[in-house]
Amino acid sequence: MNKSNVLINEARSIIELRYKKGSHTVGSALRTKSGKIYSGISINGLKLHLCAEWTAIGRAFVEGETEIESIVALHRKEDGSFEFYPPCALCRELLIKYSPEATVILSEAEFHKASDLLPSAWKK
Repeated sequence: MNKSNVLINEARSIIELRYKKGSHTVGSALRTKSGKIYSGISINGLKLHLCAEWTAIGRAFVEGETEIESIVALHRKEDGSFEFYPPCALCRELLIKYSPEATVILSEAEFHKASDLLPSAWKK
């Protein structure tokens, strides 16, 4: 199994663990440059939505892991199938700030550097 499939499976697993029927559940998994994997799940409040990428990145940062090698996010649709979920603008900003060279997995065959997903971004 290749590295991206491991992350895809981890994102699916966290969704399966925390999915609630009728919710918009997104799961994310990332690999740090040290090889450790962290997952996260979207958190939906009354007026606030916290993306799955942010919770995965937060878990990594708590452990002192700030260099992200690759990241993926998936959404579970109502029919139970999964689809790749591209990072929102805030997630792209966070990735560019801390790991602009990180690989963002957008499908089983589409990979981009984080810095390529937000053209004309500011410099650190």
